[in-house]
Amino acid sequence: MNELRFDWLPPLSSPVMDERVQVVVDALLESYKSGRGVPSKEAYTSIYTAITRQILSSLYQSYNSYKSVSFPLHSRHYGSKNPQNINFSYRYTMDVYTKLLELSWVVVTAEGVENESVTRVAAAGDLEQAFKEWGLQWMLPDLLPEQHCVELRDVVRNADGTPKRTGKKKKTKKIHLAVPDTAEVQQQRQRLTWINNKLRQHCISIDLSNENLLKLERELAESGEADKDNYRSLHLQRVQLTRIFSRSEMNLGGRFYRGWWQHLPGKHRPHIRIDGKKTIEVDYSGMALRIIYALNNIPFKTEDDPYDIGLKQWTGKSDIRRKPLKRTVNALINDQDGVYRISKSELKLFGETEDSFMDKLLTKHPVLKDRLGSSIGLEAQYIDSQIAEAVMIDLLKDDIVILPIHDSFIVPAGYQQYLETAMSHFFKLRLGADIKVEAEVVKINDHFGWDNDDVIKAQEDDSTLGIVNAASVRDKVLNYKQQLTNNYLSYWESWKHNDGPSPVPSLLDTSLIDKV
Repeated sequence: MNELRFDWLPPLSSPVMDERVQVVVDALLESYKSGRGVPSKEAYTSIYTAITRQILSSLYQSYNSYKSVSFPLHSRHYGSKNPQNINFSYRYTMDVYTKLLELSWVVVTAEGVENESVTRVAAAGDLEQAFKEWGLQWMLPDLLPEQHCVELRDVVRNADGTPKRTGKKKKTKKIHLAVPDTAEVQQQRQRLTWINNKLRQHCISIDLSNENLLKLERELAESGEADKDNYRSLHLQRVQLTRIFSRSEMNLGGRFYRGWWQHLPGKHRPHIRIDGKKTIEVDYSGMALRIIYALNNIPFKTEDDPYDIGLKQWTGKSDIRRKPLKRTVNALINDQDGVYRISKSELKLFGETEDSFMDKLLTKHPVLKDRLGSSIGLEAQYIDSQIAEAVMIDLLKDDIVILPIHDSFIVPAGYQQYLETAMSHFFKLRLGADIKVEAEVVKINDHFGWDNDDVIKAQEDDSTLGIVNAASVRDKVLNYKQQLTNNYLSYWESWKHNDGPSPVPSLLDTSLIDKV
């Protein structure tokens, strides 16, 4: 199932959306009768408006992504007691759903009802026609509630505490846990609410022609678990972040998730645009390993490549084995349960057996000898999440939009040096060590599918394709025919000039900047 549950997409606000929401609410209130013990009409209006806006917004976003939405039909999926549940009243949600069916605004998709508990629905009738007329519009998403900014997860475990694994692939089942109500968690929620309020008021899009956008979505579908005959969608309105902690501990994990850009393969992320501006991605070099060295007070030279472990004919950063090697090393570091096995295809690529590979890795990094199979990977993630929070706040304070991707960040290209300085500063502030940061490339539509090395070569051959400077960074790459995201950006610009950014809540604890 590739659909998102209807409450996982942000509710949106715009005049056209407000008008459609009002039609449904008015229809629901036609049968309202006041009486003893009956909520006021104003209360009903508020409840129905919130639920209707959520459902219509999810249908609209899924319509633009060629998908339906998942809609739970049983009461056990609703209520605030379980953190995985839908935080709406089951009764009132069913009222709205029934009214949408009566209006012929939704239809159950061909997949139908799953286990008589969840169905998949899509826009239909007048609502579908309205969505078609709207096109892909930027709309202001509601601010993510503070209580949804931080999550705590674990996996189902056996009585002895080991993860419970089922099926041929021995997979675990993730579960959500109640987040402890501590002063630290309250501060984390407040800071992320401040960050999200900044991000939601900007247009984070992708600069591709219709043809290349469809190619990208098809590629995403083929690389994941989606039906290869369909397309995996990009939900451009999903720009707000959630911080997720792991293994039932608030000091493990803690990275920032759910930004739509985080799902893009690295070679396509240079096509991301922030308010129409070209962007650059800057990456920490070997961050997890360098954090582990710093925690053990062992120096590690900034110019030393942490992934040069002695493989034969190693050619440095451009070596085709470097990225899969990085994935393998990080998987080993994060393998707390000791179940990860290097695939035969990767070992063949590395030119090693499992034993010889591990011998090379531990010879290069003896600091790992007693820590593989421990929580060291998630401990390092917690520290890199603290650094990421500080970097984001530092740039956003100066109204520089910054998009996190765990150990890297994306900013408008003219702010590359600003970002690099902040990344190095906060790493050293937290760990007392230096670290190398590396920038990727800027791409335009003509570079779709190119490897970064090919783009770099083209830039060397034609200086006009190079990274833009601060004076020209606002130039918008909008000269491609039939570009879906043109419309998206134009609606953001209209909102910015007519409504303007809303005030940012005064929630920032600036002491974080001084002590991370």
